[in-house]
Amino acid sequence: MVNHASWPALLALLGVFFFAAGAFAEVGDPTLRTDHPVYPGEGAFQTIDDCVAFATRDAKTSQEKAIAMYLWILQHQYHEASPQEWLAGSQTPDAAKPNEALIPYDANAARFSYGYGLCGTVHAWNEPYWRALGFEPRRRAFPGHTNSEIRYDGGWHAFDTDMAGLLFRADGVVAGYDDVARDPGLVKHSRPPVPCYPFAWPADFEAMQNGWRQIAKQGAGKFYRMYSTGYAAQPGIVRLRSGETFTRRFDRDAYGGVEKRRFWHAKASEGGPFRNWTYVNSVQATHAEKLNRADALGNASYCNAEFVYTPDLNGDKWREGVVELSDDLAVGGSPKLCGNQGRPAFVTFEHFSPYVIAGDPVDDANPMAGKATDGLIVQGEAVGVVQVSVSADGGQSWRDVGAVEGAFRLDLTEYVKGRYQWQVRFAMQGSAGLNAISFATTCQMSQSIYPRLASDGSHVVYRNANRGVVALKPNFALSEQELAEVEVAEMRSPNLKYVGRTRAEEKAFVTTNNKPAHVVFRLQSPRKLLEINAAAKFALRVPAPESADFRLEVSTDEGKTWRPMSKADLPPDNEYSSGWMSGAADVAAANVTSALVRVQLYLGGHTTGLFQLEAYGTYETPDAQKVEVIYGWKEGDAAKTFRQEIPAGAESFEFTVPTGKQVVDDFVTIAVE
Repeated sequence: MVNHASWPALLALLGVFFFAAGAFAEVGDPTLRTDHPVYPGEGAFQTIDDCVAFATRDAKTSQEKAIAMYLWILQHQYHEASPQEWLAGSQTPDAAKPNEALIPYDANAARFSYGYGLCGTVHAWNEPYWRALGFEPRRRAFPGHTNSEIRYDGGWHAFDTDMAGLLFRADGVVAGYDDVARDPGLVKHSRPPVPCYPFAWPADFEAMQNGWRQIAKQGAGKFYRMYSTGYAAQPGIVRLRSGETFTRRFDRDAYGGVEKRRFWHAKASEGGPFRNWTYVNSVQATHAEKLNRADALGNASYCNAEFVYTPDLNGDKWREGVVELSDDLAVGGSPKLCGNQGRPAFVTFEHFSPYVIAGDPVDDANPMAGKATDGLIVQGEAVGVVQVSVSADGGQSWRDVGAVEGAFRLDLTEYVKGRYQWQVRFAMQGSAGLNAISFATTCQMSQSIYPRLASDGSHVVYRNANRGVVALKPNFALSEQELAEVEVAEMRSPNLKYVGRTRAEEKAFVTTNNKPAHVVFRLQSPRKLLEINAAAKFALRVPAPESADFRLEVSTDEGKTWRPMSKADLPPDNEYSSGWMSGAADVAAANVTSALVRVQLYLGGHTTGLFQLEAYGTYETPDAQKVEVIYGWKEGDAAKTFRQEIPAGAESFEFTVPTGKQVVDDFVTIAVE
């Protein structure tokens, strides 16, 4: 039995080769964009800038752009319990026990995997969209609620995308907290057809009215202003390998009904996240003339994104899915992968996508704290005894899952659920090895990112950008020695102490004095890096000293020089005790496969710390090989299917799916030979 504790010595013995693939023909960053007027898919919504351009394409003035963005958000996010992930050491996410430290505040992750959250969460996710419009955003406290304000045309304006609420001044401008404090009568104003608190069951509308009256009575200054609470970092990029299919299923019951649903978040009464009063899945976001009538009649839930990867162990294409292997791995014959002349060897396959790995909860309610299945299934044929281990944190830590022999099927969902990546390692010696292998990964996906078909013939644009993503999310539950796998420990400033994230200590690093500190992490890519995206959460005091300085920097020359990625914006009226900074850097000209990311921490003469860091490297992939796009939909009781071959090397290809009337989306597959 090979256990994770013995891996460093074993890897040194085996001569580890961190794989840089040769001239293969995988498909890096395929996207689809349809002509659906509201939900054209990831080809239209891959980045924050893409979303803003789509939402505001017909808007001219600042307010027109703000309202257009507001309406887009209403149709792409709904109110539901906020998602949770493995973000705070070893703390287990559990929908039954909400934990703010486990809520993901990355708007990109939200757009691809979730599309739902509570008021404070969605208004943090909204911040990157407002910034992309050139507006300064902030969250604001509200009685029993969290709101947001954005700054344009010299003033602050409140945009509540959780309760779908706007208030208008007499001059037609969207009101802010200060406006309401000056004129409480604004609470009564409505301006159809723009949604203005349309969820007007008496209790809801009265709660909002009473909240604004309380603000008017106490003064706007009594309600906290919170800056830099949301960010966007994780790229929305999928990379497909030879022998892989990527299928998105619109119907959450596609796997066989309620008892077979696969999701990550939990809502026991509905079998997964669900909302039946929302603008998501509505034709448009409007507010009828009567105040007590909302047109928010959508039924919103989630989709599934499924990756089935069956590498051909003949030839070399299987190497596209490998992140590392030993130089004693022999190829060919039977077993097809084994140790050279019986010596110990291993091979590690990997997966990453912007969709969170889901599972079928055994209790049909809670896949987080309870057991779940069918999120990652590994099947194959082993000759002799092959040891298997799995990593959910990019190879920073490993867990043994036992040995396989002959035809085998492993359900590894419990090891990887709630993550965006996995690595599975097969270790063999003597005459043992692998003759066949297949991986099926099922994820949760936001319905709003599905590339939906329009009626009467739907135009589709396929694009391929020849890009892949490598993710670095330091596991702050590990020991300092284990963390050294990704931290460049010799570059850490001496006044920064690693403590790890626990329930008792949320900060992973803390400063030991009041001076500037820094920590450095390495991002390793299989091929030439094109761009680095990173985000970090740091500790603040209120108010933050003017000299406070928090930065993200990148180096492509092993720390000889550093380039800025982001500097935290800390307005003097900020009243939030932590903050996020995020940024990106184009590193293509450096022609490197490794980069360093440095976090600079200084709280102007006070101690501070680092809660969380994540970094992503976008790297270059070879020209794409031929793929097939398969669309499935329904018209009445009839199931329809359309197939389109995309030629090798195509960066863009357009085609029309022959839809008729009353289209109901079913599935779409991108298959790589």
